[in-house]
Amino acid sequence: MRSKLTTRAGRIEEFKVKNRTGRDDAASSGQAGSDIAQQSTATPSRARMRSDDYAKLFQDLEQELLKGAKSIGVLGLTGVTFQLISSMISVGLGSRIEAVYAFPSATEVDRLPVPVRPFAALADSNHDVLVVASDEDKEDLLRAAIPFVKSAPKVIVAGYGHLQFRDGAFLQELSKLLVPSLANGYPNTLIHLYQCLTNAAQLGLNGVIAEFGMFKGGTTMFLSQVVERLGMDWPVIGFDTFAGFPPRRSLLDMYDHEGCVFTDLSAVKRYLASRNVEIIPGDIVETCHRLETEDIVLSFIDTDNYSPAKAALEIVQHRTVVGGAIVFDHFTGVDRFRYTLGERIAGSALLSDPRYFHLHGTGVFYRQR
Repeated sequence: MRSKLTTRAGRIEEFKVKNRTGRDDAASSGQAGSDIAQQSTATPSRARMRSDDYAKLFQDLEQELLKGAKSIGVLGLTGVTFQLISSMISVGLGSRIEAVYAFPSATEVDRLPVPVRPFAALADSNHDVLVVASDEDKEDLLRAAIPFVKSAPKVIVAGYGHLQFRDGAFLQELSKLLVPSLANGYPNTLIHLYQCLTNAAQLGLNGVIAEFGMFKGGTTMFLSQVVERLGMDWPVIGFDTFAGFPPRRSLLDMYDHEGCVFTDLSAVKRYLASRNVEIIPGDIVETCHRLETEDIVLSFIDTDNYSPAKAALEIVQHRTVVGGAIVFDHFTGVDRFRYTLGERIAGSALLSDPRYFHLHGTGVFYRQR
């Protein structure tokens, strides 16, 4: 018994050495798994897994095999599934995978040497190990399995794709943009704008959307599209000089990158002509007073500099309705935009305003009372 286990361990180690050559895991697993590898290349990229994460998945499975695991079930019919079966065949352990459990639309596969069953069939199984064959979709696969698993087998997962923001409506609206949004002061700016709008719609808020710093209108279009998708009638009021950065009023007006200057107002007007958008050109310090009588659902401040951000905030801080939000593009960040510090300092005034709640690491200030 010990000699057999030692032999299998050697085969697994051989497979790990092959992985270190940098070749695709499934393609390098030998003739026995070649058909399976070919099928895996047709799998959508979302169902695949980073090579280093797959290596960890297989390493964890290896440890369970060395501990004596006999029966393996795989959750999900994905590119990782084909890769895993191919890898196991290459080390002489393909028979240990007894079944793949998948959603009904994916239960018929040609040339797969393992039965593909619905999740309900887990009720009649008793696997030692369940391998989740997806990174992004691991939560969905586990939820599908939970009602039917009677025991508590070892579960093996890999990757962190499940932590990414996943919302079909968000991705659809983003894909429609002909002009990209540059709301990227911190990684989740655009996601947080979308979530604030969604929350405001759920609360049934009334008012307008304000954007300070339009550039080419990409974010303006995104905000307008999301508002329409949510079935709300909030107009978007956008502010920009369309003449470059104004002369410095403060030492905190530090940002003046020429790549962030767009002066073709007529092009922006044409792009947004069919939308419920009002464009206010000119110096934001002077034009922000347009909002003095408006109830505001959401403000997006992306001025880069202190003076326009401070002027905008002096209006929207008091006009934002309860349940609404003020979002800064440059209140936080990750190793980018050193010279937008002025926008952050302007926004810091909200930290002492008890009407607003702020979570560290975001640019969102939520009006809670």
